[in-house]
Amino acid sequence: MAPELYIVLAIILLVISVYIGVYYIKKKHYNKIDELDERKTKLQSMVPVDKANSLDRMMTTGQSKEQADKVLKEIDDVEVKRLPSVESLLFDAEQATDRYRFKQATAAQEQADAELSALEEDSNRLGQTIDELLQREEANLKKIDSIKKRYHKMRKELLAKSFSFGEAIQALEEKLGDMEHHFTSFSDLTASGDHEEAKKIVNKLDARLTEMETHMEQIPELLNTIDTVYSVEMEDVQEGYQTLLNQKYIFPEDVNMEENIQEVNQEIERMKQAINQLHLKEMDSYKTNIESTIDELFDVMEVEIKAKTQVTTLMNKLTKIFYFLANQDREFSLELDRISQSYVLFKNEEDLHKELFSHLKEQKVIVDRIDEQLEEQSIPYSEAHDLLEKAFDQLEELSRSYESLSDILYSYRTKELSIKNELEEMEQDLRDMKRYVEAKHLPGLPEEYLQLFRYTTNHLQSLSSEMARPRLNMEEVVKLYDMCEEDLNHLAEATEEIVDQALLTELTSQRLYRHKEEHPAVMETIKYSENLFIDEYDYETALKMVKEKLESIEPGAYSEVQERYNKEKAV
Repeated sequence: MAPELYIVLAIILLVISVYIGVYYIKKKHYNKIDELDERKTKLQSMVPVDKANSLDRMMTTGQSKEQADKVLKEIDDVEVKRLPSVESLLFDAEQATDRYRFKQATAAQEQADAELSALEEDSNRLGQTIDELLQREEANLKKIDSIKKRYHKMRKELLAKSFSFGEAIQALEEKLGDMEHHFTSFSDLTASGDHEEAKKIVNKLDARLTEMETHMEQIPELLNTIDTVYSVEMEDVQEGYQTLLNQKYIFPEDVNMEENIQEVNQEIERMKQAINQLHLKEMDSYKTNIESTIDELFDVMEVEIKAKTQVTTLMNKLTKIFYFLANQDREFSLELDRISQSYVLFKNEEDLHKELFSHLKEQKVIVDRIDEQLEEQSIPYSEAHDLLEKAFDQLEELSRSYESLSDILYSYRTKELSIKNELEEMEQDLRDMKRYVEAKHLPGLPEEYLQLFRYTTNHLQSLSSEMARPRLNMEEVVKLYDMCEEDLNHLAEATEEIVDQALLTELTSQRLYRHKEEHPAVMETIKYSENLFIDEYDYETALKMVKEKLESIEPGAYSEVQERYNKEKAV
């Protein structure tokens, strides 16, 4: 096939494709225009023209007329301007589609779609508004009829139960009287066709009646609370207060019972006045203040009544504890005198005793003064109770201090006996160590060890001499005892160390002697170690020499010697 034929076929196919595409786009636009036109036609039937004509014929005045005129103007605007505008946009879209101006057609369609949506929403709103305006008179009349029934029922109840509202009856009747004026205004506005203003009157009457119903429900209950609760409780408070005064009770300075009683009575009167003036929103505040203050007044009296019994109990306890402490002090004084004859006291016991006795006298003065004030009836029982409780706590603490101080005194004798027993054991330990060293048949002992032995012996002798005194200085005794204990521990360690060094030197030398044939220097080391061992008693250096020589010839051999020695020693 010739190339020219291919080109012709391609052009034909391109033209066909373009034609099909253009046809499809035009078809899509025409369908959308038809859809929008159907919405416009449906919308024309939705516009509440007949209702608007009925509203136009209806007699209205005032705000009702203003609202009706506004709705009619919007209906007219829909018919005269907005619907024809949509028609024009659809025509423009159709013309643009015919001329293949698809972008222009799309813009016109979108504008028409948005306008139709707005018209549909406004049409529904206008229809609802017109229905409401047409039914406003009827709705107002139905509601006012219901309100009148409530009003007459309320007036009958107010007359039948006037006694239960107290002095508030006058304010309630005045409020009902004010409603008559609103009923008249409603009738006038309805007759003149101003149904919007009439609706406001209806709502105002409904709110006033609801408020009145609430007042008529609350007031009897509030007045009953005042008469049967607050007044009765205040009578009890005043009667109880007077009874306590007659019994010579005293109240704390920061609690002025008479002023508080007067304040509650005044608050009750203010609450009554607020009820009479129908200021019921303030009731929660009044009730809270009155109830909390009444509770406080009862609490104050209850505290004083309870405190009187507690004071009596405490005074009995204090009498007993003073007697007990006096005996405790007397016994301690005797014990202090006895112990001080046998021991030199060094823990400030006498000054501590004087301090305790001074505190005891101070508390006695305090309690006696409170007792006098109670006799004179010049102190509230609650204050007396608090002061006596503090005194009781102080005295219990004093008793514990006396016991602690007594324990210190008794500890002198206990410590003396303990140290005597320990001294005997220490002396026995010293003798045992001496025999232990002698049993090892050592050639001699290092001078340093002998000095430690003599030093320990001298301290034990000093302790023994100090313990033999007719009046022990326990501070010095304890000091010497601690020194002896420390010296003896050091001596025991030194004794064990010297014996171990001496015996290990002998065992190590025996092990080292095995190597004398192959190592000629071994005998020289053993001989030098023996000189240190026998002549100078330097067991530490003697052991060090043979140990190092043995390890250089037979590594690990010394550990075996030491392990065998420890096993034999343990047995």
